[in-house]
Amino acid sequence: MLAWEATMTASQSVEVTPHKDVWPGIAGVVSGGLLIAVQALWYRTPDTGDRGAIRDVVLFYADDGNRDLAEATALMTLLASLLFLFFLVALARLAGNRSHQVLLGGVAFTVLLLVAVIAGNVYAITVDYSDVFPVAPQTALIAILLLEVQYAGMVAAMVAAAVMLFAVWRVATAAQAAPPWLGWSAFAVAVVCLVGPITAWLTPLLLGVWLIAAGVLMILKSREETAGHMATGHAGPEPGPAGPGASGPGTVPGPTAEGTQGPPAP
Repeated sequence: MLAWEATMTASQSVEVTPHKDVWPGIAGVVSGGLLIAVQALWYRTPDTGDRGAIRDVVLFYADDGNRDLAEATALMTLLASLLFLFFLVALARLAGNRSHQVLLGGVAFTVLLLVAVIAGNVYAITVDYSDVFPVAPQTALIAILLLEVQYAGMVAAMVAAAVMLFAVWRVATAAQAAPPWLGWSAFAVAVVCLVGPITAWLTPLLLGVWLIAAGVLMILKSREETAGHMATGHAGPEPGPAGPGASGPGTVPGPTAEGTQGPPAP
């Protein structure tokens, strides 16, 4: 009975631990790809700094296709944020004693990113779903203001992401919990994030690429650990003497309480 329980315990431990970071790694890869796509769609919005900004904004949002893309951008950002949080939990676990910095920076980045993207696309969504809010020069001023709020929110989001990236850099270089290239690339992206007012148009792309690289690394590392764990688990424990009362195939009758060999069963 004891031998059977030991075998079941070993098999259960093998089944619980495999691929524990595969799905968070996949979430990081998809989140990074969505972040790059959202940033690419943001580049299509009209420039709000020149004298013809009102005319450009009216022409841009008068197009049904542009409004549909704005709504899709908001939904893609929501999905990217949810997947990023799933990835963030695994990343914080691997960060050890700096997990709180990774979590705080990542959560703040997610919240600010959602605020920025919602602000930048709510004008197009409102025009689509409201009959009393038309695309006109008067309302175009609101769109310009919201696009500026989006840029400011993106600057703040990337500063929050820098906190997470700096923590990953420290863990990767000091504790050697990750390849050095991952830590130093996180450091480079974090430094660029701090120059937010100038580089906010670029840093989400860099962060997306870094998330894809970190997600792929997490998947590969998890698969390697799982392969080693499965090999160890299938090897089985070394055979040893069975305890008192043990029975079953392959067991040897143990000594009785009096220290003598018990008689064979009839």
